[in-house]
Amino acid sequence: MSTAGSIADQLHIVAAVNDDEILANNLERSPLIASGAVGLSCYRCACSASDAYNRGIDDSSAPIIIFAHQDVFLPEGWEQGLARAIIEIEAGDPDWAVLGACGVDLAGNHVGHVWSSGLSRRIGGHFSAPRETICIDEFMIVLRRSSNLRFDEQLPGFHLYGTDIVQMARAAGLHAYVADLPAIHNSRPVRTYRGGYEHAWRYMRYKWRASLPIATLTVPLTRSPLPLLRSQFWLWRTFSKRLAGATDSRIDPGELVRQLDL
Repeated sequence: MSTAGSIADQLHIVAAVNDDEILANNLERSPLIASGAVGLSCYRCACSASDAYNRGIDDSSAPIIIFAHQDVFLPEGWEQGLARAIIEIEAGDPDWAVLGACGVDLAGNHVGHVWSSGLSRRIGGHFSAPRETICIDEFMIVLRRSSNLRFDEQLPGFHLYGTDIVQMARAAGLHAYVADLPAIHNSRPVRTYRGGYEHAWRYMRYKWRASLPIATLTVPLTRSPLPLLRSQFWLWRTFSKRLAGATDSRIDPGELVRQLDL
């Protein structure tokens, strides 16, 4: 990357969309998108996140592609923080593959900086140098096109593809990182891990069976299904309390940024 000032010219943002109101209230309001500085491609009616995101890779020529949830807001100047992180990473690893805003580092520590409306709290906080990671949160994934990575279209649904793309990078001898890239994730409380999440978890457990256990930001991938069952019970038992305590997801995310000094 040449200079931080040129970062917008190297980016394109991709989103899988199923709710245009959420998109308009969050991702589309992000200054770098609202200003037209960075293009946004939205894919509707995709059968999976991987389907939408691979179409985004094919339809864009940008060297750096950002895959963001429709309920994510990227604050003013976010792209400059991304540029600084990439420059710092490339000083030691010019062939990096994946970058995220939240993840688990090689020591097993959760690292990142995001406001989660679904949890009604700040996750993590400011940290200095980017850290190598073994998984990242799916709300925002940065991919270096020249890594030649693609999302696994056999992975069903819309879960755990952040962990999967990091594991694919590592299997190819490449590296993934988490950097201090504060954002708003204007999410809603998770109700269940049944259905789509469980299908993805079981697929991932089989795909990466030689590497288990693998940490994730939700349920670790293990040979035993007990962690999944325990987490599902916890979600069921705490859903009413979490829902009552969640931040209203209809709030102006720009106002949240100002209130939180994110």
